[in-house]
This record gives sequence, structure tokens and C-alpha cells, in this order.
Amino acid sequence: MQGLVGMSKNLATRLAPFGITVNDVAPAMVESGMMNENSAPEEGNPEPLSKRLGIPVGRLGTAQEVANAVEMFCKSGYITGQSLLVAGGLGHQ
Repeated sequence: MQGLVGMSKNLATRLAPFGITVNDVAPAMVESGMMNENSAPEEGNPEPLSKRLGIPVGRLGTAQEVANAVEMFCKSGYITGQSLLVAGGLGHQ
């Protein structure tokens, strides 16, 4: 992931004079048709996936929440060179 962040920051600096912004969105666990709160329960541990992973907001993210983050970057021509972790607080400790 560090390579992507570095590339985005480099491109953001180089392309800003041309009115082009570059940002990246890094989603963590997102609920989908292949994964949901009850995915692959560990034997003897029926807790929801978000609880087993220790996601602070207590649930998986949604595709719409990731799309909202991307849309925010698309709507602003002033934000550039930023990396946004969409992870419900996971990894923010």
C-alpha cells in the first residue's frame, strides 16, 4: 500500500499545475455478496466478523460508504495528494 500512496502523492504534485488532482481511497473490510457479518465463523466463536476483527464502529463498511469517499474527492478540485483510509476506525489506534 505504501507504493500506491507514494505514487499518488508524486502524481498529485506533478499534475496539480494542470488542474488534475490525484488522491487514493483505501477501503478495509466491506460487506459484499462474498462477505458479510456472518462470514466464516470460527469454530466455537459465533461472534460477528466485525467484532472478531476489532473494528471500532462495530460493523463492516458498505460499498456506498466507499463510493461516498470517492465522490468527495471527485467533487473537490482543491483536495490533492491525500490518502483516505475507509476502515471504521480499524488501524487508527
